[in-house]
Amino acid sequence: MFYLQGSQMLQVLENSLRKQLPETLKVYGTVFHMNQGNPFKLKALVDKWPDFNTVVIRPREEDMEDDLDHYTSTYLIYSKDPENCQKFLSSSEVINWKQHLQIQSSQSSLDKVIEKLGAINSGKVKHTQCFLYMKRETAKKVDSSLVDMNNLVHSSDNPKPM
Repeated sequence: MFYLQGSQMLQVLENSLRKQLPETLKVYGTVFHMNQGNPFKLKALVDKWPDFNTVVIRPREEDMEDDLDHYTSTYLIYSKDPENCQKFLSSSEVINWKQHLQIQSSQSSLDKVIEKLGAINSGKVKHTQCFLYMKRETAKKVDSSLVDMNNLVHSSDNPKPM
């Protein structure tokens, strides 16, 4: 496990995550903000560096003092290798499984890994799915490949079922 410290390492991480959009969107957006001053004082952890497979963004330990507050214990995860990320995520140094927490990911391929780890460590897991909405212009700025005209829903349209 490696804590990424310093702007150069975080910039390398951001550039790497940008190449994997839209799958990396949640983690990429957070690393982007970390590179703009890190207003929420988050930490970036990777399984290895520089050729990482799994990235975890989490609050500092001192900011997770309330064991019942899953909002201050929010983790964002991206993995190039979902099958092998379970070992990394099971470490108590990466995720504090003893407290209420929230894990966010844009990868459905991590659902089973997270559910399995949650069941092993805490006993209760609640899975929810949320959709991200953004203006077309914003999506183009982030990554032009995010704007697929066949899947866009205009504000006057009814959403398409998925």
